Amino acid sequence: MNLFSHIRNSLLVSAATLAALATFAGRSAGQSAQPSSTIVVNVGTFRNAKGILGCRLFRSEAGFPETSAGTVEKRTTVSGASTICTFENVPPGTYAVSVMHDENDNRKLDKNFLGIPVEGYGASNNHTHAMSAPTWAESKFTVEAGKNVGLAIALRY
Repeated sequence: MNLFSHIRNSLLVSAATLAALATFAGRSAGQSAQPSSTIVVNVGTFRNAKGILGCRLFRSEAGFPETSAGTVEKRTTVSGASTICTFENVPPGTYAVSVMHDENDNRKLDKNFLGIPVEGYGASNNHTHAMSAPTWAESKFTVEAGKNVGLAIALRY
């Protein structure tokens, strides 16, 4: 084998190695080999068409159901008795959704002097309570790779 052939073969091996490393690095940097899913949340019944529907997708119990840190948040204009929020490109895992009818569009769930919500609210699996917030355990659901999820959440006023 002459020097030219040796250099050419070394370059081909190096190029193949770099391509393999780039593929591996891309996957480890957040590109999942598993297909993602879409979560469609149908929320209703609104008592009026004022304001915004706020939807939050939680990946863990931390902050559920009120804190926005670490969540995916969607805001949609109320368009009738029911309105839809859509979360796309959701990787497989365990999630929970909280929603609120932000009638005055101030980006928070307004409460009276006793701490009871005066705007509509709800959570996945429709566990709402008059005197306490829904828990992660009763609101969580599973998203499987490539399988879309449809939720219906009833607002409580």
